[in-house]
Amino acid sequence: MSTSATESPPTPRPSISDPSSQSGPIPLFEHHLKVLTDSYLSFFQERKRIEEVYVDSLLKLHRKVKAIDSFLDDRYDLNTARKAWSEVRDNVEREAQTRQAFLTTLTIDIVNPLNFLKETQERTRKRIKEDLKESSNSYNEFAENTLPKLKRTYLKKCQEVEDHKATVTSNTAPITSSHHHTPSYTPYLEQSSNAFSNSRSNPSLPTKPVVTTPHPLRPLDRRPSGSMPSGRSRSPSTSTAFSEFAQHGKKQLNQLITFLDKSGTVKESLGGRSENTALRTVRAKREADEADKEYRKGVHWLETLRLRRTKILEGAYKSLEMFVHDYSTTVKGVLDQYVDNMTATTMTQTQLSSHARSMVDKISPKKDVADVGSIIQRSLASATLKPILYYNYNVGECSDLIFGVSLVDYATARSLGEGEIPKIVRICIKEIDQRGLESEGIYRVSGRHAVVQDLQRKIERSEVAFQFNPLTDDVYAVSSILKMYLRELPEPVFRFPLQDRMEYSEDRTDHQFNNFAVLRSKIRRLPHVHRATLKAIVEHLGRVAAMSEKNKMDPKNLAIIFGGVIFGEDELPKGGDLLSVQSWKDSSMEDLIINAGTLFDEHPTSSSPPLPAAPIGEPTPTYTYGSSHTKVASVAPRSQSPRNPEDFTPRLPMRPTSSIHPSLPSTTSTLVTNAENTQHGPSVAQSTPPQSPPTPKSAATTLSDSTSDSSAE
Repeated sequence: MSTSATESPPTPRPSISDPSSQSGPIPLFEHHLKVLTDSYLSFFQERKRIEEVYVDSLLKLHRKVKAIDSFLDDRYDLNTARKAWSEVRDNVEREAQTRQAFLTTLTIDIVNPLNFLKETQERTRKRIKEDLKESSNSYNEFAENTLPKLKRTYLKKCQEVEDHKATVTSNTAPITSSHHHTPSYTPYLEQSSNAFSNSRSNPSLPTKPVVTTPHPLRPLDRRPSGSMPSGRSRSPSTSTAFSEFAQHGKKQLNQLITFLDKSGTVKESLGGRSENTALRTVRAKREADEADKEYRKGVHWLETLRLRRTKILEGAYKSLEMFVHDYSTTVKGVLDQYVDNMTATTMTQTQLSSHARSMVDKISPKKDVADVGSIIQRSLASATLKPILYYNYNVGECSDLIFGVSLVDYATARSLGEGEIPKIVRICIKEIDQRGLESEGIYRVSGRHAVVQDLQRKIERSEVAFQFNPLTDDVYAVSSILKMYLRELPEPVFRFPLQDRMEYSEDRTDHQFNNFAVLRSKIRRLPHVHRATLKAIVEHLGRVAAMSEKNKMDPKNLAIIFGGVIFGEDELPKGGDLLSVQSWKDSSMEDLIINAGTLFDEHPTSSSPPLPAAPIGEPTPTYTYGSSHTKVASVAPRSQSPRNPEDFTPRLPMRPTSSIHPSLPSTTSTLVTNAENTQHGPSVAQSTPPQSPPTPKSAATTLSDSTSDSSAE
């Protein structure tokens, strides 16, 4: 059979484990199912869990807060704020109900369809996978095992027929003809070796045995049984080809030896066996025909299996297309439901918020305050303790203890506003402005000690009802009670240590040049009540100093008396005495009295330093001030009245127009009168004896007080 010798090897068959099978429908099914499970289902299931926790938390919160509010609001009527709060609280329950409806829709319309799609397509995937596996296994099993067996059987039977024909022919031919047939084994060996070499060089080629020409020298009684292998492996290799080549070579060698051993008796045996040979030839032909039929059926059945596998694969891809269509349709419907429910839930939330807003707008603080006002008054009246008053032996209970109380505590207790001062300071200044500006030695001469103490008790007994009596309360007692109040303050009106005042006095010229920036900065840092009290006192002392021609109290004398009162008493340094104190220079209190208008001016004018001189050798530049619309006028200088060289009365600055003291008009008229007297009449200072040098502050104050008390007694 020449066609068998030139038969081409079959093509390799794909396997399930082949990497090319990874691009089939099953991986695509698994990918889409994984997306459906891990993305969509996972998200919505977690969203459902979060909603369940949120709804449960809202309901718990509402129950808890409602129980607390029921307990709190049981004893009192609800005000507008509590009514609005009850609506806001109940909105939590309404929100929970809205979220519960959204949760139900999320479960029925979203999670359940996705779960149903997943389960359905998972069953489809498993069925397709089983069908593909079964069809592939059937095809591969038949193609790799059954069909090769049928083919080998068919080729074997055909080879046996050829062998029988060759045997019959050899019986009639001479013995020597065997020498002409021995080369017939060479083509088979060469073909086998070529097949082996091809399988070695190219492992992908099949290594199935090649059918060769019949072998005429094979004896009939030494035909080996089972010369062909019973089966083939699923994937034949080069080792199988080599074993087949060795087996066929051994078979041919045995045939040659048998032929040589029995060559002498061939002619004898040919006669007796001719009939058996014919029968065997007929039987071999019949078996070859049956093998051919089986082989044909096998090829047809293999093609049937191939077509069945192809149809299953096409059906799998069709199912994949249907799955993707159902997948997209379901996801679209699910997302539509989700978005619609989210919109409905949001609209419901908006309506709830609008309702809560309308209730919140109804909250009226004024109405709530009015409702609780009556309760507060009754509760405060019943809860306020009666104050324990100081009981004085002479006057009885004293409701206002103001001596020895700091200005800040006084202002806090009486709720003084900015710019307000204690009443005792205000009425003392007013009384002295009205009756004591022309009193000689005012503030230097002290009132009677008994009168001062009696005034102190009256003031502390009832500060609100206290008023000075001009008939019984002399002006010196009024000035003494003011000094006593200021001296007994725990914190002085203007804390300015002695050492700092001495350093300030050394640079007094510089301070005057820069508009007393140091003093103004210190005054600005004082508390409001301290600053207002200091302003009232120094402005009052300025008015007293303006009348020094009559009261003999110039700024220096007033500074000596009020220095320790305003700045606080300072202890004498170590090694110092009263004599050394006289040589110390302290002009701070005097500057306060003289420059009160500048120090307490809210908008002080900035004094710029003079410009430096022009450089030597350069012309002085000319600056034009103003513009084309500027009008320049010549104003005559103001005439000044000649000043008496012996007049030591200090020049006081103009009083501020915004002074809080009611005595300002009278003071202004007094100053005008004095100015007229100075211009038109002789100076009063001419007849005034020269003043004695100033004594130390604390010592002068003590001596003047003791002298006045003794004279008064």
